[in-house]
Amino acid sequence: MSMIPCFTLGSIVRCKTCFNEIFSGEVLAFDLGVKMLMMRCPASKGGGDEQTRSKLIIVNLSMCRDIEIVKEVLLPLNDVPATPERLDLQMLQERLRHATDQRSAYCRSYHLNVSPFGQALYRMLVKQFGNNLVMWQEQGDKVAIRVIHDVIIKPPYAVEDVEGTTKKSLMYVRSVVESFHNKQE
Repeated sequence: MSMIPCFTLGSIVRCKTCFNEIFSGEVLAFDLGVKMLMMRCPASKGGGDEQTRSKLIIVNLSMCRDIEIVKEVLLPLNDVPATPERLDLQMLQERLRHATDQRSAYCRSYHLNVSPFGQALYRMLVKQFGNNLVMWQEQGDKVAIRVIHDVIIKPPYAVEDVEGTTKKSLMYVRSVVESFHNKQE
């Protein structure tokens, strides 16, 4: 038999962790299989509007020294607790894909031989033109940025360092780089 008690939703619980942190709040969810407890705790001990705010805390009960049920809510036998709303898995997968895309784009913007300014310009160009149209191009010991397959931005990545064969795309990339420089200053 487990030493961890079972909790009813809405009960008030106080947990003391092995790190001597004390959490006290209302039980929102509980899973005995993984020994996890989700509580709604007050966000602040101050007064005013801060009292209406709360934070959600997930506690690993196997890391708790002491668990105390301060106020237990007993449900009537015929009252079945409401089932929680189903998660929108499609939305969660889309958020995960978006976060993964952002992080991978950030990783692609890193180059060992490029200044932080050049890397920031690269990230902005990827946002403007997309991953497929912006890439690093090594030129000996220097690294340039290739945009739209025919425009090259050489270090130190100023407006004067933008070169290209197509006048229309060259002028557009120059205006984007100039805008980036103005925002940086």
